[in-house]
Amino acid sequence: MTIFIKTTPVAYTHYAVQPRIGMHHGMEIALSFEGDSTEKAHKQVLAVTDVSCFARFGIKGPKAADWLNQQGIKTPEVMNAWVEGAPNTLVLRLGGSEFLVEDQAQGKACEALTSFDQASTTGAYQVARSDAAFILGGREVLNLLSELCMLDLRDSAWPSHGVVMTQVAGISATLIRESLAGEQVYRIWCDGTYGSYLWEVLTEIAQELGGGAVGLICRFQ
Repeated sequence: MTIFIKTTPVAYTHYAVQPRIGMHHGMEIALSFEGDSTEKAHKQVLAVTDVSCFARFGIKGPKAADWLNQQGIKTPEVMNAWVEGAPNTLVLRLGGSEFLVEDQAQGKACEALTSFDQASTTGAYQVARSDAAFILGGREVLNLLSELCMLDLRDSAWPSHGVVMTQVAGISATLIRESLAGEQVYRIWCDGTYGSYLWEVLTEIAQELGGGAVGLICRFQ
């Protein structure tokens, strides 16, 4: 039997700097890039973490919310919003009837959603997801985003639990802001084919501002 190991959409750029690689949710991912003390320092200033390995499930259609609710997944009541749909699981409502469900580091909801059966489900259909996904944090994060995004992403301009669809470095992207271990961070999703480009742009600016790439271990330890 042949076993296929999934790799992050930004694997090529990761391999160039030889990070410590591990497995999470069945995908090879960078666990660390530099020493623990260096990454902790970057985390305070400006850190970019690849979380493309998080499990995702996409669904769309007039009955999509009903189907998710039947599976015990809470959904946002309004468009372009997100909620914690289950423990350690985010649910983004992208427009009126499309949803992105993503397990976080310890989430397990998406595994159960793979039972979706199109033949017996009306009014909803599964949407394939192959996102590159990143977490940005640190005191310089807004300075980074201000260089790459035309929107005002300051606290006063950001809707509570809002989902923002915009362009980051010329790439169509989805953004949310959340609290992670007491820190305000920004999440970015983009088409996986643009993942390496966006990773390079984000980490280059992070380094210029005194931060850099941070692996999965440092981000979630």
